[in-house]
Amino acid sequence: VVVKTIIASEKTVNSHVKANCARRSCVHELFGFDIFLDQCLKPYVLEVNISPSLHSNSQLDRNIKGGMMRDILNMACFQLPCRKDAVCGAAMEKLGHPGEWKEYPAPGNHLQSDERAKHAYYANNHSVKEVRATILDKLTPDDLRILMES
Repeated sequence: VVVKTIIASEKTVNSHVKANCARRSCVHELFGFDIFLDQCLKPYVLEVNISPSLHSNSQLDRNIKGGMMRDILNMACFQLPCRKDAVCGAAMEKLGHPGEWKEYPAPGNHLQSDERAKHAYYANNHSVKEVRATILDKLTPDDLRILMES
């Protein structure tokens, strides 16, 4: 049902990509599908949301959406480490990858040299508007971790 819905909207999506994106190879979009299942488990698409809200009101919400965002960023080739907790550990084991998650070290003690350099650069130049505008141009793993937790 999801694939058929995306195929049905291909013309509209492609026209928006051509109008709004400089490079078609670097386009990512998150769609939220609301699907109803009847008593025979036949799926019906109720609506499709473009850029659905990722706001979390509960721990369950954070667990589901946090894991989903981690997976999305990993698919987009941003390597975001998994938290060492029961939810993530169980999910990794179900996928057949036990032990492939990493612990987050204490803040400040885990940065790679390129991450430390970026932090120092932006800390020293935070008052320059042009410099601030480039802070998200190249995201480090620590940047992604902070974005995921916020």
